[in-house]
Amino acid sequence: MGVRETFKENLKYWRAKANLTQEQLSEKIGYGSGYISEIESRDIFPKPETIDAIANALNITPAQLFESQGCPKNTIAFDKEKFIQQISSGLYQKLNSSMIEYFDSSVGKI
Repeated sequence: MGVRETFKENLKYWRAKANLTQEQLSEKIGYGSGYISEIESRDIFPKPETIDAIANALNITPAQLFESQGCPKNTIAFDKEKFIQQISSGLYQKLNSSMIEYFDSSVGKI
């Protein structure tokens, strides 16, 4: 994947993670409502100062828009913190149930 495609994928990822529509982000950086849509869907590439404005609006560094491992490909917005919380909660519930079963079955043996 080239620099432009990486940039587009990361822009989509970080924009979705910030819960912003294309129109909202366009307006937030001072452009017309279709500007971000043009970047994400066509071969338009922003100027460096616009990249800085986009990163600032998304509360990320400009470099994060270019990282080749910056976002999960073909994912709208993978929130790893939420994923970890869900896994942790499930594991806690299973561990808690197992411990209750163990202590309930062991009470008569002590």
